[in-house]
Amino acid sequence: MIYLQQDERVLIKSRKHWFVIFRELFSAGIVYIAPFLLFLFVDVFGYLKVEPSAMGVVFLLSFWTLLNWLIIFSIWTNYYLDIWIVTDKRIINIEQFAFFSRQVATQRIERVQDVQIEVKGIFETLLGFGAIRVQTAGQETAFIARGIPRPDRAKQVILERVDSTTPVQE
Repeated sequence: MIYLQQDERVLIKSRKHWFVIFRELFSAGIVYIAPFLLFLFVDVFGYLKVEPSAMGVVFLLSFWTLLNWLIIFSIWTNYYLDIWIVTDKRIINIEQFAFFSRQVATQRIERVQDVQIEVKGIFETLLGFGAIRVQTAGQETAFIARGIPRPDRAKQVILERVDSTTPVQE
């Protein structure tokens, strides 16, 4: 859980774009259907020489279905728990890698030096999502969030906040 400071307010709270989870779930669906299609193909063309026992087939297909439900649950968990928050004082990137593996990175907004957005491919361009890279002062590597909807808006909000916190030098 992320705790905000008393006078801190959230400017952007964003999960990955819906197409990111759709692409992963579609791939999982194809992998799930493949054995059924293979069994149908083998059965239709008569390549199956031995009659499988009904209980064995039911057990294998049930195990395959359970395994795929676990994969789908893992994909949903990663999608739901990956979140990118921009407040008026800091940028927080929470990235879930597995069920019990999470990384939370925080950068102060006044340390931001450069913000870049990267939109690659036809789907990212048409659907309006991409990656945002925030470079900060210091030894830390760049802060990268992938699959963020409307990264141009996020860049604008971050740069406006950085400009309002940076003192004007004369």
